[in-house]
Amino acid sequence: MLRPLPQSPETARAAGFAWLRQRRLQQILWVLVMMFGLVVVMNLAYGRYVSAGLEVAVVFLLAVAMRLNARGRTDRAGALSMAVLMLGLCALALNGQGLFDESLMAFPALLLFAGLFGFRRVFVVLACGMLAMLALLYFLHQHDILRSTPVLPVGWERPFVISLVVIATGLFAWLLTSDLGQAVRQLEAEKQALEESHARIEVLAQRDSLTGLPNRSLARERLGFLLQQARRNGAMVAVMFLDLDNFKTINDSLGHAAGDELLCQVADKLRACVRETDTVARVSGDEFLILLGDLQDEDAIVAVVAKVTHLLGRAFAIEGVEVLVTASLGTAVAPRDGDGADLLLKNADTAMYQAKDAGRNTFCFFDASMNESVTEHLHIASGLRSALASGELQLHYQPQFDLHSGRVLGAEALLRWHHPELGWIPPGKFIPIAERSGLINELGTWVLRQACRDAQGWRSDGLGELRVAVNVSPLQFRRDDIEREVAQALLASGLPATALELELTESLLVADARNIGDVLQRLGAQGVQIAIDDFGTGYSNLGYLRRFSVHRLKIDQSFVRRMCINAHDEGLVRAIIEMAHCLDLQTVAEGVEDSQTLERLHAFGCESAQGFHWSPALPGDAFVEFVRERQAVAG
Repeated sequence: MLRPLPQSPETARAAGFAWLRQRRLQQILWVLVMMFGLVVVMNLAYGRYVSAGLEVAVVFLLAVAMRLNARGRTDRAGALSMAVLMLGLCALALNGQGLFDESLMAFPALLLFAGLFGFRRVFVVLACGMLAMLALLYFLHQHDILRSTPVLPVGWERPFVISLVVIATGLFAWLLTSDLGQAVRQLEAEKQALEESHARIEVLAQRDSLTGLPNRSLARERLGFLLQQARRNGAMVAVMFLDLDNFKTINDSLGHAAGDELLCQVADKLRACVRETDTVARVSGDEFLILLGDLQDEDAIVAVVAKVTHLLGRAFAIEGVEVLVTASLGTAVAPRDGDGADLLLKNADTAMYQAKDAGRNTFCFFDASMNESVTEHLHIASGLRSALASGELQLHYQPQFDLHSGRVLGAEALLRWHHPELGWIPPGKFIPIAERSGLINELGTWVLRQACRDAQGWRSDGLGELRVAVNVSPLQFRRDDIEREVAQALLASGLPATALELELTESLLVADARNIGDVLQRLGAQGVQIAIDDFGTGYSNLGYLRRFSVHRLKIDQSFVRRMCINAHDEGLVRAIIEMAHCLDLQTVAEGVEDSQTLERLHAFGCESAQGFHWSPALPGDAFVEFVRERQAVAG
């Protein structure tokens, strides 16, 4: 079965207009048939058979027009009706009183009829025909061809016919004005709908649909206005970028609906922190922009920052849960930090990221050195990409020792980068950049595979069953393919799984306990060793230690180095070792630099250690030589 295609508004409007024309024409034809029928009856009663015959012919032709109209042929029906009425009126005038005949009064009604249905050509033809008919009647009167008797007594039939003509004319006029009024009302409704649509489009184009705040486009426009005003008044303008620090965690744990509710509440609080002349905008997911104009000094900026920090420091009630939110703010001030909208937005954004790097939940004013840091960041990120392919990256190995026997157990693999222009770049500088730029996954894969190859090489060289410890970034470990990467590295190198140790941070275990616990369980089942790096500096939790497949705790070097001079650090190291033993875990002490520290660690029962007391991290060849020398001395 065929279904009608959906109509466009224009098509539907045209169809409605056609239906209205057909209906109006049918109504008028019915009225005309009835009126001519009454006149036929009247003329027959008075014996005017010729007039009655003409009128019967008109009624018949009008009935034919009605039938055509009912079949949807409205134009043909209208044209036939006009022609019949015109010819009928002219015939009645010629058969009657000529210029004095009441039928001529229907000429204006006939023109209204034609105009009502938009028959322009018919309208012109009728008008010309009427003028020609009037001229003909005048000629016939002047030459006594057509005689009239205007002085006849007036009977009831004449006002009756005139009344019928007036009624028909009034009906046409009423229908015309009614349809015009309906068309005007429809146009007004469409105009109002169009204005509302334009208003909604303007809101969507310039407003954030969730919070109702101005979006980036409108905020930039207002910033331009504030800067123009500041140039005239000699005042300052502040641009503040605000980013919620832990929004992703809240969004992931409570759901997107809760995240949206939090954003709306934050927007309300930010609006309460500024004046009516200032602007709060939402520029992205959890980033907001605050524009402060007409400022005389920076104290007003600090006051707003303090107010924002205070209000955001209060708990938000989200779906019955109290949520704490912190924010990092970066501020650029015009004209000191730039006098253009784009430059100020860029500098404020840079300052905000500086606040995040400074530990979050703080704010920073922009200064020129930040741009230098950004440039250096981009330079290092670009250099890292080429370093992977050009052999600039190296692995150094710091030996790990068994404190009971003194033999070398293995080594921790540490990444080093020798830049052709900048020289040796410390890991603490390029590793965070690799994590922010997304390169940490490629770096981690390279380190894992290279460390496994080197460790298998040690075995091939006769150095014994040494293990290698590899640090794994939280970002790298959260990838779904970390198990596949480990398996491929072991397979490609031939290294046994028991000779590989992965070092993870405590923060990683706390962030995604369920999924990471499953991964660690599977890796442990393969024989891969798991160690918690820098233990004691993060979110230590005995429940996590009991739940996860962990084999060793690496005591952070900040505690180990001070344990001989600080009783609290010594107690902490001893407590960590005893706790590990209670959980059947081994301990590795980092940062051992003297024999006194070594003796105390041995006395506390620590199993292994590493540090400058034995050796710093060594290049691969130097590490091999170091191990051979130690084995020769021990042998």
